[in-house]
Amino acid sequence: MRVWQFFLGWLGVVAVGRADLAEELARIHVEALGGPERIGALTALRASGVVLTGGKRVQFTMIAARPNRLRLEMGAEGRTLVQASDGVDAPWKLDTGVQPPRYGRMAEGEGRVFAADAEFDDPLVAGAARGYGFDYAGEVDAGSRKWVRVLVTRKRQETFSLLVDSETYLIAAKVEHRQSAGGRRLEITTRYDDYRPLRGVLLPHKVTVLMDGKVVQVTVIEALDANPVVTAEMFTRPREVVSGKE
Repeated sequence: MRVWQFFLGWLGVVAVGRADLAEELARIHVEALGGPERIGALTALRASGVVLTGGKRVQFTMIAARPNRLRLEMGAEGRTLVQASDGVDAPWKLDTGVQPPRYGRMAEGEGRVFAADAEFDDPLVAGAARGYGFDYAGEVDAGSRKWVRVLVTRKRQETFSLLVDSETYLIAAKVEHRQSAGGRRLEITTRYDDYRPLRGVLLPHKVTVLMDGKVVQVTVIEALDANPVVTAEMFTRPREVVSGKE
């Protein structure tokens, strides 16, 4: 019995230690990005650039605002796709390639992913205030350098891993698992590269998405502006009017 009590006590110390390591890593990450004051002063962003996917080149414009409002517009070959979330109601979209174009609510799975991506701050910055919990999960050998793996749980539902560069303390990648339409379990890896300062805060300018190790999308940010003027209407789903009636 004494041996068993000691074992349980040792497990508790390890668990607390791992949580403390993750929290300390988050604190260092915030300082590496630019510090809490500079991060806090960045309340909104406007980004534009290009998305490379499926052999196509698509122009995009994105407006994001704290804490979780996002509007994304993409266009190619005369077709425009608008996706947005106001952080309160279900995310919505408008696709001019679908006739007649309508401001429609996203499907449940699509909306859930978009709402998660709408979080303005990364999980290590947002922390417990936005429902994130952390656990240190060891190191990953990334060739010439090492990454630290942090297991992230949000509101006891969403779980994924963040890989943090052990030299720069910037997030190098996010690894998560999703179900395909056919029920197959997919590993989705999002890599973050080309960090550059904006108002003293380091932000990635290249994002690569891999599905089961295969590159499926590359986003390159060509212009990034701090604190643009934003309005609620940018993110709120418009009410459609038909024959003069809503």
